[in-house]
Amino acid sequence: MDFKKIGTIVLAAAVGIVGWDSKVIYPLKLLVVLFHESGHAIAAKLVGGTIESITIDSLEGGLCTSRYEPTFFHNMIVSSAGYLGSAVSGALLLILAMRFRAGRWILGALAAGLLFVLAFWARSPFTIGVTLGMAIALGLAAKYLPPELAQLTSIFIAVFTLLYALFDLRDDLWSAERRAGTDAAILASQTYIPSIVWAVLWSAVAVALLGLALWLSAKGRRSGEKAAAAKLKPT
Repeated sequence: MDFKKIGTIVLAAAVGIVGWDSKVIYPLKLLVVLFHESGHAIAAKLVGGTIESITIDSLEGGLCTSRYEPTFFHNMIVSSAGYLGSAVSGALLLILAMRFRAGRWILGALAAGLLFVLAFWARSPFTIGVTLGMAIALGLAAKYLPPELAQLTSIFIAVFTLLYALFDLRDDLWSAERRAGTDAAILASQTYIPSIVWAVLWSAVAVALLGLALWLSAKGRRSGEKAAAAKLKPT
């Protein structure tokens, strides 16, 4: 059992739950907002659309402006890709970070992704500054952090991303007042399916992704421990 990895998961969860309003984690929140809006952008591209811009603001709000054929299927995919994109990103990061010693590669890939967003989609000064700053920070971490610390950093970011997706769903979708103007409200106006239905669906998927990521990560650790024990067993 790797107590450092488990401790990092617990720490990320504690920081997210207890210190949610702390200014210390504010940059991480902006990073996940970028993940959220990038999810919309990637989904729009997948359905054959074009991206005009990605914008985030100091209040942790975000907007992806895109053009695509507004069919029921396209609207569902693009509008769902923000919250669920963050959840999927966090789940994949957690599985990769827990099962493979690829912390530096993960941090480097995140930096490269942000540079792509910066080059093609970021438009406002605040968005450009945050995207560039996070890309530099992650790039430096990928290059200079020791492998173990890079892996733990990747785990922390993954867990925080998953938690942010869940908290975002809770704050934005489960309050009728705040739900107005969110992805769920936009999708409801396009599909005539009530926004609360999308809130229930997205929340259920996000929780399932969190559970699946934790299960696969734990399964990977147990398999690795068994393999290591078999190598050490005398023949």
